[in-house]
Amino acid sequence: MNPSTRKGYRSQHEAAQEYASRGWQVFVPQKVSRFGVQDIFNMFDMIALSPDGSEIHFVQVKSNSTRGFLKKLRAWQCEHVVKIVKWRLMVRRDARKFKRKWIIYE
Repeated sequence: MNPSTRKGYRSQHEAAQEYASRGWQVFVPQKVSRFGVQDIFNMFDMIALSPDGSEIHFVQVKSNSTRGFLKKLRAWQCEHVVKIVKWRLMVRRDARKFKRKWIIYE
């Protein structure tokens, strides 16, 4: 692992700790797998949920420079305007036994 990558992981870990110290729940996906980098929506390093559940933050952590990421983030925000958030549980059923493959609870 090169020094730049280590610095990025260190910064990301510190950001997650900062949220956690304020009582937020933080989810950081596994970063590297055989399928490549595992960013959320190919944009964000972590998701944080406020203590009272009223806010969700999608967080990208950078060290020292945005290197054009801010422009990419603004374009992403314009493309993905969220008006409604739904909570959903999807249960996959055995297709050999049931006509409907999925049961969806909202």
